[in-house]
Amino acid sequence: MMKFLKTIVLMMLLVGMVQAKTGVVTGGVAHTMPPWFKSSFLELADDVDEAKDNNRHVMLFFHLDECSYCDHMVKDFNQQPLKALIQKHFDVIAINIRGDKEVAINEEESLTEKELAAKVGVQYTPTVVFLNQKNQQVARTNGYRSPAKFTQTLGFVSSKAYENSTLAQYVESLKKTGTYQLQSHAMFAKITDFSKIKAPLAVIFEDKNCDACAYFYNTTLQDKNIKKEFDAFKVVRLDAGSTQAIIDNKGNKTTPKNWVQQLKLNYRPGIVLFNAGNEITRIDGFLYKFHFQEVLRYVSGDFYQEFATYNAYLAYRQKQLLEQGIDINISQ
Repeated sequence: MMKFLKTIVLMMLLVGMVQAKTGVVTGGVAHTMPPWFKSSFLELADDVDEAKDNNRHVMLFFHLDECSYCDHMVKDFNQQPLKALIQKHFDVIAINIRGDKEVAINEEESLTEKELAAKVGVQYTPTVVFLNQKNQQVARTNGYRSPAKFTQTLGFVSSKAYENSTLAQYVESLKKTGTYQLQSHAMFAKITDFSKIKAPLAVIFEDKNCDACAYFYNTTLQDKNIKKEFDAFKVVRLDAGSTQAIIDNKGNKTTPKNWVQQLKLNYRPGIVLFNAGNEITRIDGFLYKFHFQEVLRYVSGDFYQEFATYNAYLAYRQKQLLEQGIDINISQ
């Protein structure tokens, strides 16, 4: 009888193993590129020459299938006045970061789409890279940007302001008077000497024109998993327009205003993640909760030492969670 019961228990365990739940990914959005994007042979030097002849610049739109951020931005591109502004000044070429099409950068170098994305260092999609009329990168945005913020980048490139300034300097020069009031949070530490912080450090830059800060406080920081990941960091919030004296992570005397310019950080809230005194990565585009928490974990868990890129880590992490039966929503 005992042997029979053991057999039954073993069978039940085996059935349970077979029927164990595998997690699913939800929130992905299928999207198509607008028909007015350039139908390119992906010979970038020729594309740049053609754009120059029409007094335009080339914009490379690095995207990913089922990317909800890409879908959101493509929809923005199809709305006026943004659509007219892009069509007037830019030839837009779509690059799939997992694609195998050959891209000829110039006569000497050709790469597949995914190799080019790796070379450019695409971390978030969509990443938009702008080329000048000499086939050189002069600006980029990482991740989703609102139409108002993206329009600033378009103005920077179309006016050729890149010849005399950085994008961060250009945005600062616009001197728009925003109404956002910087908020406080219990996790924010008061630190002015960042050279002494060797533990994981998150420096959040905000300013009065921060159109994504409300979402950051009201949605992102309300998530228990994100708050738990932040527990591993010293977290400091700085006013990107402040002239308060501070010491940066390299021991240089500076101000938040100068530091953010040196970092070439033009997104707000822009979050730079350090460990052992060195910048590891940054959040300089809009992220939903899952991707946000995993960027934090990538740094605090030292996974950057094992995985050369955040994307490589993310693929590993997503597979791990799904095998544990955990569902992942990538658009909330």
